[in-house]
Amino acid sequence: MNIPSTAVPGQWHVDRSSGDMLQVVGVDDDGASIDIQYVDGTLEETSRDEWLTLDLEACDQPEDWVGPFDDLEPDDVGLPEGVVEIHGAEQPIERALLDLEARRFEELGVRER
Repeated sequence: MNIPSTAVPGQWHVDRSSGDMLQVVGVDDDGASIDIQYVDGTLEETSRDEWLTLDLEACDQPEDWVGPFDDLEPDDVGLPEGVVEIHGAEQPIERALLDLEARRFEELGVRER
């Protein structure tokens, strides 16, 4: 059993008894309580005594972890609804540069790429 006696904010752990992955997101000043967040975004506060009873093992952050951000809508992050990403060629300056490049190819007798 590899019980981490010190909870370090930012550190990831896997609970070997349940298989759940969690991250320490905060430790209060006196160390009596520890805030953790599970991969699904669930936040929980646990006491230091309870922390010491968990069967935890340090691990790396999951590659695809987005936590509480996986279900955000554009308006949740301040983007107006209906905003779509514009391809570079649709922006006026990019369109002008592409047209200039095409004319230059014509002048040189070179076919476009």
